[in-house]
Amino acid sequence: MKRAGLAVLAVGALVAAACGGDDDTGTSSSGDGGGGLPETITVGVPLDTSGAAGVAGVGTDELDGVRLAAQEINDTDFFEGSTIELVEIDTKADKQEAVSATLDLVSQEVDGIVGFTLTPSFLAAAPQIAQVGTPTVAVGLSAPGVTEAGDSIFRLYPDMSAVIPPGDVSFLEAMPDIETAAYIYQSDAESAASIHESRMAAIEEAGVETVAVETFTGTDTDVRAQLTSIDQEAPDVVVATPLPGMMTTVYLQAEEVGIDAQLFVAPDTSDDILEQAGEAMQCAVYTTAWNAQSTEGNNTEFLEYWDENGADRSATVFVAAGYASLWSFAEGVKAAGSTDAAEVTEAMSALDGLASPFGDIGFTEDRTADVQGTAVQVVDGELALWDPEGDCAR
Repeated sequence: MKRAGLAVLAVGALVAAACGGDDDTGTSSSGDGGGGLPETITVGVPLDTSGAAGVAGVGTDELDGVRLAAQEINDTDFFEGSTIELVEIDTKADKQEAVSATLDLVSQEVDGIVGFTLTPSFLAAAPQIAQVGTPTVAVGLSAPGVTEAGDSIFRLYPDMSAVIPPGDVSFLEAMPDIETAAYIYQSDAESAASIHESRMAAIEEAGVETVAVETFTGTDTDVRAQLTSIDQEAPDVVVATPLPGMMTTVYLQAEEVGIDAQLFVAPDTSDDILEQAGEAMQCAVYTTAWNAQSTEGNNTEFLEYWDENGADRSATVFVAAGYASLWSFAEGVKAAGSTDAAEVTEAMSALDGLASPFGDIGFTEDRTADVQGTAVQVVDGELALWDPEGDCAR
């Protein structure tokens, strides 16, 4: 990312020295592009941009973020003579499509892969990546098990099943009157199901009794029956875990059936969702990986660049994830001074203090970006940083 480029060059010098680079910038003196890089660096982008609306909306946002990063990388001549070329494939929220796309990208010998919207599709395709060692950044996968699939695989978005539950417990500590909880979650999304299980385990461990558990799928248009069953149990808190495409449906219908319990909701609430369901989400809280109010990392610059060059809508966490994922790969390539898979993987593993919309990040030993969660709440139809003493205090 251009704001972090100088800091990462120092990392690149160290990595390249270990790999045999022969100048003080961490690049070799030969090659067609910047210091030994090819003129064109190809990146495969397999994402679900069609299929169920709740998934396709996420994949489309991720793709827009990747495209935005590619535009910025090329417009700023980040590679000093080399350019990024995207090989985009719609994987249609289907495992076989994901496997087919990955085989295609591997056969093309792309320099890297930045993509995957659904964890099951990724895990089905991952063996092909692991076999050849293509440097890969999983964009928005929030379920566990991603980086374990191969030594060249990184993840930008954290495992939210390890981030959201501790946030829920923190909320409970500020809401001592909560004694019972009901849960509703999207059962056809691996990430949502995993997060739900972790949330329920943490909340029960905190001493809150479970009185109901309901499910729905991304193709459902009516979840009133499930929400009515929850309402009949009169829980103190309703813990909802839908993907973004189902959020408006769940929250509006919860209000419609008369649920007035405290809401613990899912992350990644967009402006569009707030515009449609913000009143129904009053005082809802959640822990998010990213929010537009943050001034950490280069989030301000990212949002400005999106406003100038992105689609005509507000950026979402998935736009930010796509953008940060491609930039992370690009920084790794520049630090390595090469598109050699092993060298890029090594260089990416060494990145630290990299400015991103998620704050200054690096990668942990298991190649997961060390993104810290932020607690937020909905107040009068808008997102705000959570204030346990504010207007929504219980």
